Amino acid sequence: MYPKNKKKNNAQRKRVTEVNMNSTKILRAVEDREAFYFYEDLGKPTGQNAKSLSEFLVKAKSVKLESLQFHLQRKDFQNWIKETLGDTKLARTMAKIPMNDEDVRTRICAAVENRIEQLGKIPTTLLVNTEMTVSSSNAIS
Repeated sequence: MYPKNKKKNNAQRKRVTEVNMNSTKILRAVEDREAFYFYEDLGKPTGQNAKSLSEFLVKAKSVKLESLQFHLQRKDFQNWIKETLGDTKLARTMAKIPMNDEDVRTRICAAVENRIEQLGKIPTTLLVNTEMTVSSSNAIS
């Protein structure tokens, strides 16, 4: 029989592993066919695309405001972030940004920057101890 804290440690290790895998998936670069392509309007591509959340942030800082508003209204950002990158948390945050806000670019960039920072703090290096249980190099509280 395991001591109670042993069960808790195993559950915490499992959670850390799942979080690490999720952050790696969210922050990865995708192929061209899964990239986000920016448009100003239907049939008016900007020529800009993003293959990762980091690239998305760079492009969101420079594309025309009309492009950001166009995609926000259509929920394109939320859908790509949720469906392609697998980040439901950031997708929910993006859905709350009002599209007619004059600070729409600032809000989008801040949301993405904050999420990248959060995910970047999660260690992706996994250690295996002598009991063959997986744990992170940093614990998550």
